[in-house]
Amino acid sequence: IRDVAPSRGLGDVYKRQVDMIMKNIFRLTAVALLAATLFSACTGAFEDMNTNPKGVSDEELKQDNNYIGMHFIPMMQSIYYNKNAGVNVWEYQLIQNLNADLWSGYISTATAFAGNVSNVTYAMNAGWNDNCWDYAYRNVMVESLKITNKCKDDMETYAHFEAINTICRVIAMSRLADQYGCIIYSHYGESATGGEYDSGQDAYKKFFEELKEAADVLRTAKEKDVASFMMFDYAYGGNLNKWAQLCNTIRLRLAMRIVKYDAAWAKSEAEAAMNDSNGLIETNDANFGIAGNGYVNPLYGIAFNYGDGVLGANIPSILSGMGDARLDKYATQNSKSEYFGIRLGIKGLEEEGFSDAYKAIVSRPNLTETSPAILATAAETILLEAEAALRGWDVNGKGTAQSLYEKGIRTSFEQWGAAVGDYLSSTTTAAAYVDPVIPAASIEGQSKVTAKWDESLSNEEKFAKIATQRWIAIYPEGMNGWAEIRRTGYPKLFPVMVNYSQGEIDTDLGPRRLPFTINEKGNNPTGYAKAVEMLGGPDNGGTRIFWDVDKPNF
Repeated sequence: IRDVAPSRGLGDVYKRQVDMIMKNIFRLTAVALLAATLFSACTGAFEDMNTNPKGVSDEELKQDNNYIGMHFIPMMQSIYYNKNAGVNVWEYQLIQNLNADLWSGYISTATAFAGNVSNVTYAMNAGWNDNCWDYAYRNVMVESLKITNKCKDDMETYAHFEAINTICRVIAMSRLADQYGCIIYSHYGESATGGEYDSGQDAYKKFFEELKEAADVLRTAKEKDVASFMMFDYAYGGNLNKWAQLCNTIRLRLAMRIVKYDAAWAKSEAEAAMNDSNGLIETNDANFGIAGNGYVNPLYGIAFNYGDGVLGANIPSILSGMGDARLDKYATQNSKSEYFGIRLGIKGLEEEGFSDAYKAIVSRPNLTETSPAILATAAETILLEAEAALRGWDVNGKGTAQSLYEKGIRTSFEQWGAAVGDYLSSTTTAAAYVDPVIPAASIEGQSKVTAKWDESLSNEEKFAKIATQRWIAIYPEGMNGWAEIRRTGYPKLFPVMVNYSQGEIDTDLGPRRLPFTINEKGNNPTGYAKAVEMLGGPDNGGTRIFWDVDKPNF
């Protein structure tokens, strides 16, 4: 990722940000110390001096837009969680790595957590999974609400700040909705304890409304001289054009996600995004990634510092089998100059010696500490457009399903700095998984999709190609990858060898959602009961969320 990140001169941008922030910290600290000194020396004047016990006024914080902008940094860091910007990334491990990253097929583990009875083998661990909910509200929604409330005081100056706030919030909370099915969103903040849930459908409706509003605001703001967002921007250095493109890209992504639930609704939202004058992310210099200011890619920390988030077997199986040069960019080689990923849910992993044996030969995601956490790419966008074209929708003259499919693949290869060669003519399929540690885990390749486009195929078969390539292009972002696997059914992944879900989760289908949190069950019983009712099934990992409809794609 380091080699293919957007070229934006981010080093200089972030150096300026750090310098400006540190100057403000020194200035405001001095003010606070002076106030404290005066307070301790002049207790007789307490009433006169007690107007601001912190010694720093909101007016002082408004300088350089810090009054509002300071809330963006923890919020943006929390989308792909590493709020503390360090190498201790256990929060990310619980929020995403030990659920979505595993179930997406991208990542696996050589560690037999809890005696191999855990999320890895579909025994849902509430002590892990509840963090997904808690951290999203604590670090995204709390900060987002502060931004909204402060922007309301001066929308003429800060309308574009609120638009960017909206985009970040929708990205984060749509991920949460895709994990749980129902979330507290439109009524968030109305109750000090608990809260009223939105159904998944209503949450998505709100997401689309907010993204449209944000696009309208940015369309105007990017043509004017407005307050700079650069100091607080972990992605685009304050470039409003790219934020506007991201807005439409997320709208398109969410639109395609609901296509099996309501094709007409999906078509309306997708066409609006593809035809919006702000454009979409369609070139790699506009890819959206969180980076800079000491932010450490948390997946790197899990893979290299903890040794847990290693390469999943599906990546080398599918990519090597199809002759995909991106494998060299996606993963490290082991000591035998091979790419080896571990199959998820191996029976017997907990037995003595097996875990260490796997760790000695496994590949890892090819990351560094400073690799940006890439959350939206041009390749994904173009492959979403390819699907829209296959469905006969208005793609604003961008091309046919085949031309967009092939363009999306080339764009992904370009992003990763890999040579596409004759890949678009490849007719080979996924390779077998051969396990040298526990031979019983060996299994034939599951995906039968090839890279070469064939116009004579059915729409479902063509769609399988598009969906498989989109899954490859999204790597290693497990939250989006897991959603795509559930929505499309492609590519077909290796099933777990052992399933400890007590019949709640289908071995071949895998987990469909996370159960609601223990805290919500105990402290918000009314909201919880309503959420389960809207979910339409039992509160377990096997219940499908609203867009995960059990029917063919075409």
